[in-house]
Amino acid sequence: MKKEFGAVFLACCLAACAQPPATQQAAAPPAPAAPPPETAPGQQPATSEAQVSPGRWDVERVRCSDLLGAADDDRAAAAMFYYGYLAAKAGIRVIDVSQIDGNIKKVMDRCAAAPNITVPLAFRQALGRRG
Repeated sequence: MKKEFGAVFLACCLAACAQPPATQQAAAPPAPAAPPPETAPGQQPATSEAQVSPGRWDVERVRCSDLLGAADDDRAAAAMFYYGYLAAKAGIRVIDVSQIDGNIKKVMDRCAAAPNITVPLAFRQALGRRG
């Protein structure tokens, strides 16, 4: 299972590193599946400042509270998206797949401790990366 996950992850990382054609560079970045937290009955749903329109998110502004409030599958998918996105942004070309689970746990722990910070900042703080 880990080998399959590693292969899928590496494929995602390669896709994240690929430069899109010039005609697609103006398109919005892929949106992580991280809806805002649910609200109590009768309350208006909280809108994340990162959600720029329905189904479109500014990936640099998604807060840990958005990620923590997502369904389990959506949270896992968004965390993996950020792992590849931020690795590519930092110029990381080699990823030790045996470290992914532990690193994601560190990030989620950081998010739990500071839900108002952005997800990219949580990654940088938890993993000691710049960029």
